[in-house]
Amino acid sequence: MSISTSGKTAVATEDCLACKYQRRRCPADCSFAPNFPHDREQQFKNMHKLFGMANVIKLVRTLKDPSKKDIAMRTIVVESDMRAKDPVGGCYRIIQELQHQIECKEAELDKIYYTIANCRAQNAHRLQMQTLKIDDGVIIAK
Repeated sequence: MSISTSGKTAVATEDCLACKYQRRRCPADCSFAPNFPHDREQQFKNMHKLFGMANVIKLVRTLKDPSKKDIAMRTIVVESDMRAKDPVGGCYRIIQELQHQIECKEAELDKIYYTIANCRAQNAHRLQMQTLKIDDGVIIAK
């Protein structure tokens, strides 16, 4: 637990789990604090089990852009959580399921477009037959 003083009041903050694991004080600009606050212990354990803290630190240090660091950390958290829920498939299984759903919906949409095209063709044919009357084998235009 870190205690930071600002003016006359003292504010106690919990160290992030990454700093707690490394047994160091959590700095104010800690890149792990947004992703591993003290109340997300299970996410930290999942990440640590799958990737290892040293590998995550190396990855984050290689990224210079703060937005890329944030995206990388969110991706690591999501992948480790999915792998914890589904040790065999992880994110890949979810991606496969979503791709299958997209393919099914595209096939359904193609069927609907085909039905619409048939209805339009039937309607056009019906309109054409109304304008041309067939009477005793002779076509008479209205």
